[in-house]
Amino acid sequence: MTRPNHPPSTPGAIADRRKTNAVREIAKVEPPETSGPRHAHISRWCVRFYLKKEVSFMNDEQLYAMRHSLAHITAQAVQHLWPEAKFGVGPVVENGFYYDIDLGDTKISEADFKKIEKEMRTIINKDYPFEKSDKPIDEALEWAKGAEQPYKVELLNDLKREGTTLASELDATMMGMELPAGIGGSAHQSVQSVVDVSFYTDGDFTDLCRGPHAESTGKVGAFKLMRVAGAYWRGNEKNPQMQRLYGVAFATQEELDSYLEMLEQAKLRDHRKLGPELGIYMMSDSVGAGLPLMMPRGASLKNVLERYMKQEEEARGYSYVETPVLAHENLYQRSGHASYYSDDMYKLKDDEDQTFYLKPMNCPHHHMIYEKIVGSYRDLPLKLAEGGRIYRKELSGTLSGLIRVRGPITQNDSHIYVRPDQLKDEFIKVLELFKSVYDTMGVEDYWYRLSLPDFKKDKFGGEQQVWEDAGNSIREAMREFGAEFVEAEGEAAFYGPKIDVQTRNVLGKEDTIATSQVDILVPQRMGLTYIDENSEKQHPIIIHRAILGSYERFMGFLLEKTAGWLPFWCAPEQVRILTINDTVLDYVEEIESVLSEVVLMEPLKYNQLRVTRHDRNESLGKKIREATSLKIPVQLIVGPKDKEAREVSVRAQNGEEKVALDSLADYLRSL
Repeated sequence: MTRPNHPPSTPGAIADRRKTNAVREIAKVEPPETSGPRHAHISRWCVRFYLKKEVSFMNDEQLYAMRHSLAHITAQAVQHLWPEAKFGVGPVVENGFYYDIDLGDTKISEADFKKIEKEMRTIINKDYPFEKSDKPIDEALEWAKGAEQPYKVELLNDLKREGTTLASELDATMMGMELPAGIGGSAHQSVQSVVDVSFYTDGDFTDLCRGPHAESTGKVGAFKLMRVAGAYWRGNEKNPQMQRLYGVAFATQEELDSYLEMLEQAKLRDHRKLGPELGIYMMSDSVGAGLPLMMPRGASLKNVLERYMKQEEEARGYSYVETPVLAHENLYQRSGHASYYSDDMYKLKDDEDQTFYLKPMNCPHHHMIYEKIVGSYRDLPLKLAEGGRIYRKELSGTLSGLIRVRGPITQNDSHIYVRPDQLKDEFIKVLELFKSVYDTMGVEDYWYRLSLPDFKKDKFGGEQQVWEDAGNSIREAMREFGAEFVEAEGEAAFYGPKIDVQTRNVLGKEDTIATSQVDILVPQRMGLTYIDENSEKQHPIIIHRAILGSYERFMGFLLEKTAGWLPFWCAPEQVRILTINDTVLDYVEEIESVLSEVVLMEPLKYNQLRVTRHDRNESLGKKIREATSLKIPVQLIVGPKDKEAREVSVRAQNGEEKVALDSLADYLRSL
């Protein structure tokens, strides 16, 4: 079994990783724009992180206090430069901080960052102590009014009137009140009676602040201002728009440098940039947001991935089905999706005023097929698979390239209907398929998260014993298979326990790439049954399984993990022939004839080579640059000397070499 390089996501392990995340960086590679396909290391699937050398870490509490202090110092520096500044809130966020600032008609730009940072360093070098003071709330209000800080006045008035400034979770985050565990109690705890409020002062600057802070301004780590963006006060578009100044901060300069380098590498791997550049997909305002158009190269890649998964699934006993892209609302009312998910579903009306929904998931459709073909316990397990196109009504602010779209979302979807006594064995087979596919794809750094209910807190339908038995079956399957997994109590879906496949994205953040869910409730809700060996009706258990998630999302993941250098077997254009001049065109036809007979048998059976020719009257250098920019894995350069010697010059990810025409087919199969 593939073992993740990252430790399991236990609470303690998560805390430990936070201390080291900053010093992890992407393994250094030559920029794709300047390196040719010969550089095999650039197409590594998984972003490699490593520790550069021993450094001294801050614990979570110290790191939080340091970043909070830098938000405070940022506001102080801005006030020195623009005395008219009005301040909102300055919370800690992942890897850094921000501060919301109102400068009226004055706009901060990135060109101003250097002078703000210079002023911040002046404040840091003076090593002012952070001195806490408590003021009665009425005195605090007078201070805020006298300082001409209307946003602080608003917060204090809320505090005086309501006993808390936390009108919502959004407010909690905005006001820097969500503290790490063990720091100052819960952010969501309402204060019933407010007598005093706290301030922190360093040098000439005082801020309304809950804290905590570092001991002094000189006790902060390395920082950098990153960007400025518009933000409505307290997240309400009816309120004034402020300028949100973001910064990142780490315990050491080395950690900061590593993080910044990682960001630069991540930019090179961003599928939203790579996808259009490589001709994979495009967006069009005329079509609409979240509705990607697959271009020829993207459609080719998607088709290869779909063919591969169908090949693997059918070999394991899955039956492929096809279902309509829409269905009557009655189906989703019966399944329960209309009650839970109607806001995320596209609704249509026909000329008879009947309501239909664009299909948001395949499950209810597959359940109808189950009803038709299953009668006896001997019919189970039943494995139904579909590359079904679905649509989701996603908010525009959540859309992101191929990772988050409205449609079509092509799910690598399957539903396995089992008896309770079959659950463990079938779940092991699901894990085997995960491993087989991910080994083929080169996905190495992943682990599983088993999500179970918390019977003391969670509401769940059905009998507790059924839930416990299902959870135990999955746990036993994971252990028997040898899977690396962690348990997350209280994170089960409302219909049953599940596993998520976790990995790290290009920014080092934990991300879910696939899931497998056990459904206990829907078979009962929809009346799905089979007749057992005692001639009694029983409800099956359903394993929802998506190895790649959706093909679109996986393609985005694939582009980022490989920096666009896709594995040879699934690259949209595997081989491009580049001619030096027209005297070799007859020889090129011979080469093409040889290539037409090459069929790759692993991992996708009967995968004929995808070959193009670039024989336009252009310089060889230009032809090579174009092929390299498209990240074509194999370039065959053909000139008069090659023709004479009956060979070709091959530029591939494993280097450059001359290959005899008679050996070319075997060479390509070896890739």
